[in-house]
Amino acid sequence: MTTPQPAAWSAQVDWRSGTLRAAPERRPVTAWRRPPQPGTLPKRPLTFFETLDGGFRLLRGAPGATFGIALLVQTLAALLVALALTALAVGGAGFLMRTLASSPEAGLGLNVLAQTVALAGTLGSLSIGQLLTGFSSVAGDRAFGGERPRLAEVWRRLAGVRLRLVGLTLLCTAAHVGALLVLMLPGGLLLLLSPTAGVIVGSLGFLAWIPLTAAAFARFALAGSVLALERTGVLESLRRSWRLTRGSFWKTLGQLVLAYFLSSQIVNLVMSPILLVLMAGGFGLALALSLGGGVSDAVFGTVLVLIGVAVTALTMAATALLFAYLCGTVSCVYFDRRMRLEGYDLVLLRRAEQEDAGEEEHA
Repeated sequence: MTTPQPAAWSAQVDWRSGTLRAAPERRPVTAWRRPPQPGTLPKRPLTFFETLDGGFRLLRGAPGATFGIALLVQTLAALLVALALTALAVGGAGFLMRTLASSPEAGLGLNVLAQTVALAGTLGSLSIGQLLTGFSSVAGDRAFGGERPRLAEVWRRLAGVRLRLVGLTLLCTAAHVGALLVLMLPGGLLLLLSPTAGVIVGSLGFLAWIPLTAAAFARFALAGSVLALERTGVLESLRRSWRLTRGSFWKTLGQLVLAYFLSSQIVNLVMSPILLVLMAGGFGLALALSLGGGVSDAVFGTVLVLIGVAVTALTMAATALLFAYLCGTVSCVYFDRRMRLEGYDLVLLRRAEQEDAGEEEHA
């Protein structure tokens, strides 16, 4: 009895025997799905200038998680600095006035010291970027899918790592300040023996601290992103940032320096005319009130106080905008390094496909 041959349309030829045999079951054809929609940031490694543009994209796409949190942190930091300066001025006002009156050179030294502290504070404040980068990285991770996360949503997603972000920020700040004190300590000790030599050695120490701070910022800038998205410990985030930037130090440093320079220049171009008009209008109003007669000193002083408050508010907003853009750029550098070293762009594409598939099933 012969074995029945399968139908030709459902069989395939066995080329060894020349007979027909049943074809194996084929995998079901997957239904067509549209490709993942493009997000605020592209799901691929970023070029040098795309990374810089990514900071602006995050500002537009998630203003609360970038500019909003930067403004809050900047306001708190300004209040703490104002309290410290007020306490210092009240406690040392008498000694300062006696010193300035007895020594004309003290005024010059005080001016140099104030400028040095201001520059050191500006560079040291980059440590606050670790905290802000954590927020912008979470927003950036969702922006690949076209989402526009609010600050409240980003705050919820950071549950469990918020205190670690604060600890990372404090650790980096202490490291920057500690390095500055160590490098300027020889100059401070030498001041007791020779003021001129002490100033020279202290200045050299400060000049050495500037490139050291820039190099450390470039190597450890990604720690906030690592901690927020990968939920590592504080020290492990610093080690991983070091590994991610290995082999791309100069590129990373160039991106961050250029981002800081561009943001500062844009802020100056926008804010300078506004501040000039505000101050000129305020002083003109105050002068008109004083010349008009019948205006008390209290009214005149109130106008000046309001001008000062407005200028301070605008300055703080401009500084917050600068930090928001810089931290957004740092987040883009983090994503770019992970895409190039670990194929994170494939993870983003797969996640986008799964999210689109889930939306189609629910629909």
